[in-house]
Amino acid sequence: MTRDELIVVVRLQAGQITAQAGQISELMEVNEALAGRLGKLEHLLSRNSGNSSNPPSKDDDLGKPAPPEKKERDKDGPKRSRGKQSGAPGSHLAWTDSPDDHRDRFLEGRCDCGNDLAGARDLGVVDRYQQHEIPQVSNLEPS
Repeated sequence: MTRDELIVVVRLQAGQITAQAGQISELMEVNEALAGRLGKLEHLLSRNSGNSSNPPSKDDDLGKPAPPEKKERDKDGPKRSRGKQSGAPGSHLAWTDSPDDHRDRFLEGRCDCGNDLAGARDLGVVDRYQQHEIPQVSNLEPS
């Protein structure tokens, strides 16, 4: 090939490369948009009654995968119930035998209907509560 023919070929190839670069950038933008849409659709399809607020009746819709089976723990040993196990140490605020503050509680004031509650009949309902507080420190004087 002559020099002039080579220059023509190089110019044609340069034009083709420029056109292909434009097409590649357009295709990359379209691909990113489609990847985003696919991600959203996969997320919507992965939702079921176990991981969203959808009712269980929607789990069997066409095109939706079935929810994963729940794994059973301790297949070899006994199945444990939920919550604190019997025999395990617990913690609670025990009732004291001699609380510092005793208060009788009686109905006072007026009912929503407007009747006075002072003459109301005692129904035998016992209301009790226990309040533990750190005693207030008094008589502290700087030395």
